[in-house]
Amino acid sequence: MGKNSEMSHASLTNSELDSSQRAAVLATDGAIVIAAGPGTGKTRVFAHRIAHLIQDKGVPPGEILAVSFTRSAALEMRKRIATLLPDADLSNLWVETCHAAALRILHAEKYPFPELAIAEEEQRLELLADIVPRGKAKAWLEQLRGTKQCLEWPQDEASQCYQEALRRRGLADFDDLFLFVLQLFAERPEILARWRDRFRYVIMDEFQDTSLAHYRFIGRLAGEDFCVIGDPDQSIYGFANEGCGAERFEPFTQFAKDRPNRRTLALSENYRSQGIILDAAQQVIARNPARVPRQLRARLERGMPIDISGHQSDRQEAEMVVRRIEGLLGGASRFTVDTGWARDEADSRSYGLSDIAILYRLNAQARLFELALERIGLPYVTYGKKTKKDGREVLAEEDLEDFRDNERAAPSLVHPAGESITLMTVHRAKGLEFPVVFLTGCEDGILPYRREGDDSPSPEEERRLFYVGMTRAGSRLLISYARKRFLFGKTLALGPSPFVADIEDELRRLEKSEALPRKRPKDKQPELF
Repeated sequence: MGKNSEMSHASLTNSELDSSQRAAVLATDGAIVIAAGPGTGKTRVFAHRIAHLIQDKGVPPGEILAVSFTRSAALEMRKRIATLLPDADLSNLWVETCHAAALRILHAEKYPFPELAIAEEEQRLELLADIVPRGKAKAWLEQLRGTKQCLEWPQDEASQCYQEALRRRGLADFDDLFLFVLQLFAERPEILARWRDRFRYVIMDEFQDTSLAHYRFIGRLAGEDFCVIGDPDQSIYGFANEGCGAERFEPFTQFAKDRPNRRTLALSENYRSQGIILDAAQQVIARNPARVPRQLRARLERGMPIDISGHQSDRQEAEMVVRRIEGLLGGASRFTVDTGWARDEADSRSYGLSDIAILYRLNAQARLFELALERIGLPYVTYGKKTKKDGREVLAEEDLEDFRDNERAAPSLVHPAGESITLMTVHRAKGLEFPVVFLTGCEDGILPYRREGDDSPSPEEERRLFYVGMTRAGSRLLISYARKRFLFGKTLALGPSPFVADIEDELRRLEKSEALPRKRPKDKQPELF
């Protein structure tokens, strides 16, 4: 390695990286697991690792396949790598989502049709018009999706008619891509060998949310030098792997079985959350078994205790959250002044609108926060709104929609709302961060969520979801719950989430529940005559 290369090596691996990040960047050979907890610089490591391969090890960019969970994350990664290597020709570097990588291979091999295109939803519904009753078409497509996610071609007559209709138009479902590419590899092993020879180094991000279909596809392409980056404690899309065999697919466990000689490295320094928030989050997640090492230390100051408040109703919760937001913004509406309801925050005027997020488990919880914000004129944006249905349908559709958005075009923004307060589900907030987070609706039955019957989400996955919500916060975390909540046409009487009790007393500050204020009537004009 020459002098210039040594200088570039130092600039890429020393100037911006801590010791655990540097070790993860330099460990390029063999099967590698990088356990990257929240706020530990995972994206930085990903970009530096690719830059190190190209600039310091002389690997041609075309021999690297980097897989990201979302299209927007892939775009962001390309920008970071280009910034690190401004003079490099990166045109042959593959930084793609799993679906995009599969589609590129199918296009290159002209399989199964010379001009393969992805069917839009309107096209899919049109093709189904003579196959499935109109009112059942969307539900039927979701069931079909589940079958394909488990890498199985559907065998029933309706599905075969649908697939034939797609074929006649040169179209494929989004979930056909993995079935087609794996079918191609099985039929033409020399094609698989050629692609494996091309991609000497494979790096896969957000590995905890890898589905069975993703893993089988990328696993076939990967040779000896296969690196996966992720955090099992942030795995919140387990429902995508339901029904695929007797046991639910778990990517880290499968990787360990397939590559027993793997090495595991951990990113240990958290740069996002203040110490108290991180300690509390780790107390919560410690109740789940660890699949990879947990080694997180806060690099920021201790910060303020976590505020935990209980309220008589969901309406009161919404109003009180908005009151706290007013205080954090350093102002108060005329309503709160008139009622004597205004409250000064110790760190008021430290935050802007885009610094604040209200997170919840279900999209149906958003409306009361919207109404409360509208009453005092605070701008907001809500992500993922849907028509209200019964609890089971809302949860299933909401989770699948979040998953689909992450696959296709989830927004890549640190503050997605711009100069507005952000409202979104915890699922949708994954990968984002905010100085101030209100984690709301923390009731036993909402978070963790429970459906009627025996098919509720697993307690472990709900705990991970709570952990993800907590670790979106940088400076302030405020947790709230309501004793009564009107949801899906029912009034529910609920207790606080058991996850809240896992936070030790010295890290939290309990807020006294207050009754909603009423605007004081104006004094009557005294009668003069």
